[in-house]
Amino acid sequence: MSQMIQLLEYRDWLGDLKQQIKTSQIKAVLSVNSQMIMLYWNLGKQIAEKQEYAKWGSGFIEQLSKDLQAEFPEMKGFSKRNLEIIKRFYLFYSDNNLIAKQVVSQTPKLLNASKIEQLVPKLIFVPWGHHIKIMQKCKNPEQALFYINNPIGVSTFHYTELAEEIKAALPSVEKLQNELLNFERNFEAK
Repeated sequence: MSQMIQLLEYRDWLGDLKQQIKTSQIKAVLSVNSQMIMLYWNLGKQIAEKQEYAKWGSGFIEQLSKDLQAEFPEMKGFSKRNLEIIKRFYLFYSDNNLIAKQVVSQTPKLLNASKIEQLVPKLIFVPWGHHIKIMQKCKNPEQALFYINNPIGVSTFHYTELAEEIKAALPSVEKLQNELLNFERNFEAK
């Protein structure tokens, strides 16, 4: 009887431990995503500023792409196309929206600096692929914020997608069951 109680206690503890591991994995993925979005925001800002004030032109992004890919070959996200999207990401939400300056009549009022400071912490919880889709579908930052702030929209999809990615990285249920059975057999044998 004592061994059965110990086995039940072990199973309960193992279940709790698995949940802790899954939670930690989700937090790690969210942390990595947050850092990447902050990097992209700052990189977009710097690219926009260099092109505006240094007058480096469009060839600058192609050269930057080559240089970053050479320095960080294991990292994705530094293609010319993605660097252009990163710049557009910053410009889309920023007060310094150079695109909006060119088409003022088509663009509603831009976000001011204090709103941008409040916005950036919200942006870091949205995956990069979702930002790209939002920018493609939305005409202005206010419209985009609806989707970012809407827990039924982007956020729900984000967590579902995250859960599926994490689930795929974990061992199968059959493998865990076999390990538990092997443990039980070895536990009972002693």
